[in-house]
Amino acid sequence: MNLSFINKVTNRMKFPIIDNPKSIIYKKAFTIVELLVVIVVIGVLAAITIVSYTGISSKATVSALQSDLSSAKKQIALYYIDHGAYPVDLDTNKCPRDSTPTTDTKYCLKSSSGNRFDYLLASPNSLYTLTNTNTASSTVYSITNNSSPTAISSLVATDPTNWLAIGTQVWAKANLNVGTMVTGVTAQTNNSTLEKYCYGNTESNCTTYGGLYQWDEAMQYVITAGAQGICPVGSHIPTDAEYKTLEMQLGMTQAAADATGWRGTDQGTQLKPAGSSGLSMPLAGYRSTDGSFGSLLSDAHLWSSSESSANAWGRYLNSGYATVYRSAGAKGYGFSVRCVGN
Repeated sequence: MNLSFINKVTNRMKFPIIDNPKSIIYKKAFTIVELLVVIVVIGVLAAITIVSYTGISSKATVSALQSDLSSAKKQIALYYIDHGAYPVDLDTNKCPRDSTPTTDTKYCLKSSSGNRFDYLLASPNSLYTLTNTNTASSTVYSITNNSSPTAISSLVATDPTNWLAIGTQVWAKANLNVGTMVTGVTAQTNNSTLEKYCYGNTESNCTTYGGLYQWDEAMQYVITAGAQGICPVGSHIPTDAEYKTLEMQLGMTQAAADATGWRGTDQGTQLKPAGSSGLSMPLAGYRSTDGSFGSLLSDAHLWSSSESSANAWGRYLNSGYATVYRSAGAKGYGFSVRCVGN
C-alpha cells in the first residue's frame, strides 16, 4: 500500500486545532418574532409584486386594444378610398364587406389574442363605430371614423376610476348597463327582474352604449325626484335641476338652463364622446314606445328623475348640434341612464 498517498488524504481530513474554544462565536437561531417579521416582509413583497404585475398586465391590455383599433381604422379608411363607402359589416374573419356580400382579404382586420372586434355602420358615407373587447377582462375600447380609441367602462360604484368630479358633483363616466335584456316589443314591468333594452335587440350594444330603460323601470317604480332607482348604492338618477347644475358648470347660463328646446352654446359638444367634459355620453339612440329602435350614433337620450305631468324630464344630444335639448318625454320610451353621486 502506498503510505505517502494515505498520509496526504489523512492530512486533508484533519480539522484545525482550536487553542481557545471560548473564542468560537455561535450565531443564534431566529426567534419566533423574527420569523414572523420575515414572513410578513415576504408577504408584503409578494403583494407588491402581484399589484405591479396586475398594473403592467392591465396597461398591456389597454395598449393592445388601442393599437388594434388604430390599425383597424386605417384598414377601413383604405376600404373607403377603394370603394367610396364604408363597409356594411364584417364577415366571420373580420374582413370588411359590402351588401353583395363580397369580401377582400386585403382589408381584413387583425386583433391581438383575446380581443374581439364588433362593427356597426350608422351611415354609409359618414359614420361607423368599431369596438374592441378584451374577453378576459371585459375591457372595451371603441373608435369611430372621426375619433381616437376611447374607453367604455362598466359602472362600479366602489371604483373611483368610474366617476368624475365636475364642480360640486360627481358623475358616472359611463351609461348604466344593468339587468336582463328583453326585446324591444316587450314592456318592462314591475316584477322581480331588472330589465333593459339593448339597441337592435343585440346584447353587445348594451356593452358598448349601455342599456335603455323605460322611466318607471329606471326609477324602480317610485316617483321621487333624486331616487336611487337602478343606480348603485351611493348614487342616484340625476334630477332635472342636477342636469342644469352640470350644464351651468360647463358654461350655460341660468336663463338658458331653465329654458326648453335647444339651449346653451357648446355644452352638447362637451358632453358627447371625446368632449372636454370627460363624460363621453355615447349617442346610444333610443327605444320607441312601439318597440322599435332608432338614432344610434346620431342621438343620445337620457332620463332625469324629475316628472313633468305624465312625462319625465330628459336631455337630448345630437351629432349635428353643439347644444343640449331639454324636454319632457313619454315614460314609455327607452332612454339611457347616467348616474350622479349622492
